[in-house]
Amino acid sequence: MIGKQRWTKGRIGLLLVMWVVRTSVAQVYHFQHYDIFSGLGQSQVTDIEQDRLGYIWLSTRGGGLSRFDGKHFTTYRKEDNLPANNILSLEIDTKGTMYMGTPFGLSIYDGQRTRPVRTSDREPYTVSSVIGDTKGNVYAICNASQLGLLLGDSLQFLKKNSSDRPSFFSDMSVTPDGKLMVSTYSGEIFEVTPKGLFRRYNFSPALVLRSILFDNQGLLWLGTDEGVFTTNTKTPSVLTPISHDIVHEMTEASDGSIWMGLSMGALRYQQGNILRFNADNGFSNFMVRGLLEDREGNLWFTTDGDGVYKFTNPAFTSLNEQTGLHGNTISSLALSPEGRLWVSYFDGGLDVVDTKTSRPLPVPLPLQHKRVNCLSVDNEGNVWVGLAGPGVYKVQTDKVTYFALDEYISSQGVTLFMQAGKGKDVWISTSNGVLLYDGKSFQHFHSKEGLKGSFVRRTLLLQSGELLTAGPRGLNVVGNGKVSDFQYDKEIASFPALSMAQRHDGLLALGSFEDGVVVFDPKTKQKRFFTVKQGLCSNLIYNTSFDQKGRLWIGTERGIDLLTLDAQFRIASIRHFNETDGFTARETNANTAYVSPNGDFWIGTIKGIFHYRENPTRRLPATQKVHFTEVKSPFDTTNLVRFAKSKDTWYNVPNELSLPHARNQLKISFISINHSHPDLVRYQYQLEGEDEAWLGPTEQTSVVYSHLNPGKYRFKVRASLGDNRWGETAVYAFEIVPPFYQRSWFIALMISLLIASVGLAQQLYIQYRTRRVLAYEKLKQEAEAAIRVQLAQDFHDELGNRLAAIRMQSSVLKLRYESRETGNEEKRIVGEIEKNVVRLFRDTKDFIWAIDPESNLVKELVLYIKDFGENLLQDTTIRFHSNTTIPFELENVTLPPGWSIQVIMIFKEALTNCIKHAHCQNIYFCATLQGRNVSFSLEDDGCGIVFPTDGYHKGLNNMRQRAEKIHCSLVIAPRVPSGTSLTLTGTIPTKTASPKIR
Repeated sequence: MIGKQRWTKGRIGLLLVMWVVRTSVAQVYHFQHYDIFSGLGQSQVTDIEQDRLGYIWLSTRGGGLSRFDGKHFTTYRKEDNLPANNILSLEIDTKGTMYMGTPFGLSIYDGQRTRPVRTSDREPYTVSSVIGDTKGNVYAICNASQLGLLLGDSLQFLKKNSSDRPSFFSDMSVTPDGKLMVSTYSGEIFEVTPKGLFRRYNFSPALVLRSILFDNQGLLWLGTDEGVFTTNTKTPSVLTPISHDIVHEMTEASDGSIWMGLSMGALRYQQGNILRFNADNGFSNFMVRGLLEDREGNLWFTTDGDGVYKFTNPAFTSLNEQTGLHGNTISSLALSPEGRLWVSYFDGGLDVVDTKTSRPLPVPLPLQHKRVNCLSVDNEGNVWVGLAGPGVYKVQTDKVTYFALDEYISSQGVTLFMQAGKGKDVWISTSNGVLLYDGKSFQHFHSKEGLKGSFVRRTLLLQSGELLTAGPRGLNVVGNGKVSDFQYDKEIASFPALSMAQRHDGLLALGSFEDGVVVFDPKTKQKRFFTVKQGLCSNLIYNTSFDQKGRLWIGTERGIDLLTLDAQFRIASIRHFNETDGFTARETNANTAYVSPNGDFWIGTIKGIFHYRENPTRRLPATQKVHFTEVKSPFDTTNLVRFAKSKDTWYNVPNELSLPHARNQLKISFISINHSHPDLVRYQYQLEGEDEAWLGPTEQTSVVYSHLNPGKYRFKVRASLGDNRWGETAVYAFEIVPPFYQRSWFIALMISLLIASVGLAQQLYIQYRTRRVLAYEKLKQEAEAAIRVQLAQDFHDELGNRLAAIRMQSSVLKLRYESRETGNEEKRIVGEIEKNVVRLFRDTKDFIWAIDPESNLVKELVLYIKDFGENLLQDTTIRFHSNTTIPFELENVTLPPGWSIQVIMIFKEALTNCIKHAHCQNIYFCATLQGRNVSFSLEDDGCGIVFPTDGYHKGLNNMRQRAEKIHCSLVIAPRVPSGTSLTLTGTIPTKTASPKIR
């Protein structure tokens, strides 16, 4: 079906006459501004340095020294031991020591105290500039006309060679090969060495040198009263003018650009192009006195009265009403192949800007004062303009064509979105379905053809050639002239997409009003949902776009997110853009995001258009390093340094801290410096011995631990920029010293005492039991002794008396028989009775003696055996010899009960055998006692005994058995030269022994 067409006739020349032209559209660059309201010590900033930890240090006129950590300022003044509040110049070495030039001279500051530097003549002097070379030497311009070398705590002034011009020094610069150069206002440049100043460049005295710079390309930059010039360092006779500005400071950035501080604003020179920064494009009109590129590539500018500015590159630049646009609330934008940016506004109007020259271009007359809803560029480079009504315009090079859409969407309908299709096709989303224009006619798809509702707010041309449509009720697919449901996934099919994008590998990204973003792979059917829980700024997604690197740009009502996905479509990293990056609008507008073929990202907001361009020379952010700033007790003001070996110079961090057990609460503060995105810094921490795993991520820069148990601890912390790339782990070790009763030596002592106590208790118990046993034994022995005494008395009194009477009576009877004539048999019987009575009486006497307790004494036993032997042998021809060796102190040694009778019986048997069988002349008895060892022996000089003796003599066996009963050893052996020896040995036991019997 052919639509209604209204042609605007005429050639481009006629159109140009009818178009309205403006003069210029400037981009606004984002500079972060810090002044006294931000915490800066004073707005007149004289110098800037960055230390080894990343802090930015700023010297001021009257405000002392300010340190910036990316978020907060800390200011040091005279009350903090600074030499003065008016600091003209600043230098920081690799150890963190500061060298400050003041109107009162040079001072060295280590964070705690100041050491003044004196000259040899001890005269007062002023230092206007301080700089260090690559070898660690520090130089200072003094009194404008002298250059001093710092040696210890004094300055040695260097002499000039080969110069008779006035030596008022203006600037110092280090060459790429590490040489330090100093310039004079009279046109000379000297190389600075510890031995003196040697002139290397000599320009006209009329060329007043204010600043110099040696870049990495071999050029020498000269800032003069006549402007900026460059010259080759090898052939410095030819000067090339760059600009007519008076430059006070110059520096070379890492991308090779040259930045200059002017009397009003700043200037950047890059590849022949000059860009000035002032109040018109986001900077300041104050004099720039200092420049610094930090380790992250940010540029810092110190001003004489307007504080300090930071420029982050890459960052967003912006176009808005302030820079020449007609409005700020962007409804749509489109970029033509020629670089023309078409912009429409919610409150009406249209702008065209040449992005190459930043100049405005005429708006076609038919489009002026129109209310535009959407813009698009087709495959032929034509611009399509969708109205907030039933119609669209096609803008070609030489004509503008209007297409009325009343019959498709009614007079109250509107166009919502437009997109180029295949070839000449253009898809137009409307409030009543979607239209396809093939270059000749329109084809209408609406709910009757199967669309989920008539309101189609977004379309996406898929790589398959099909069209994906999105409305409040879900998704449809239009292909081959038919409408079908989204068949890949039922959940995705009902997703109310507000924005859509497809990556080069087919991955889909759909944004919604309140459900965040879903990414879906039609090939694998894999999907993932991302919301604020996964780190997005918001769940209201206005824009989704993939760039050439496969990253997903997400525009929300609270900022912009840039997502990098891994192979499983999980978030590998996420970057939030906000004011720090120059994105000051926060809220984006629906369907206004566009990624150009060169990778630039454009997006419309409520505060104009923002443009992001990737800088190929931009330094990749290094992993974050963390350092500790304070360690203290959280609830009192006690200085913990008293419990440490030393303290950090700049920070209240005690080294090798050992706290008593009562101070078991600790607050540890730390920070990771980042000046590009300080708001993105996140921390994880862990206290080994207390935390089982890493805690966080968190924005907090301090942790409090309470009621720590005694022991050694290691507090670990690391940082990232919210992208899960964690940097180096910083460790702080400390110890909570246990009380004395928990220390190892005390525990060991207690264990030893316990063991000793147990041993002592056991010993005492054993002694107690032994005393009890001994007491019992003593009582027992005393009782036995008493019984034995009583028995001995009873036997002696009763049995002895009766035996004595019987003996007497038998003797009388014998006498009577002998006086009579009786038979021999009767006499023999009476004689036998008398013998037995005598023998019984003697044996009874031995038994009674053995019962007596005194028989247990060794000396009594020996004496008894001796007496027995002498009495036994007195009526024989055998002589009895005795030898006893018993020390005096051992005479009262007592034998165990039962020993005496056994020993007596053994030696009675032995003496009897000697008389009956030995046929000897002498018998020798010997007794010895050494300690507890006792020995009894009996020897004869008779015929000797025949060995072996086992079994042939019952008496010998009896003797062995008796020896075994008392646990003694009995040895019977031949005697040399003749006879037999018998030895009985044993140990008088405290307990029963078992001696070996041989």
